[in-house]
Amino acid sequence: MTEHRISRVLHPYVPGIADTVRVEGGTTIYVSGTVGARADGSAPADFAEQCELAIASLEGSLARQDATLGDIVRLTVNVVDLDEEKVDVWHRVRDTRFDHADSPASTLLGVSRLFSTDYHIEIEATAVV
Repeated sequence: MTEHRISRVLHPYVPGIADTVRVEGGTTIYVSGTVGARADGSAPADFAEQCELAIASLEGSLARQDATLGDIVRLTVNVVDLDEEKVDVWHRVRDTRFDHADSPASTLLGVSRLFSTDYHIEIEATAVV
């Protein structure tokens, strides 16, 4: 296994994200967008539950590559009809699952729709192990 080092500079005024992340060595893992789906593929109407399920799906994708949320160096979050309420919900849910010391460089985007109108959040990630 290749030695790697990740150094993160936390964002000066946005909690929960890194301003920059530098990676030296390691193996890069790219995770396709994960959505807030239940095990049967259905989408809950509750946005917070979709956020929790999308993160759980992301964790599952990472685990299949022997990685964790702490290995994420870049996160892109797409939210349908993004508004302040959804920003607050996303931050609240994210902060229960991500360690601020391991904050990835992050982008939160508002989009008009995803591949299905049932889903309201999609998370893409890049991790290094």
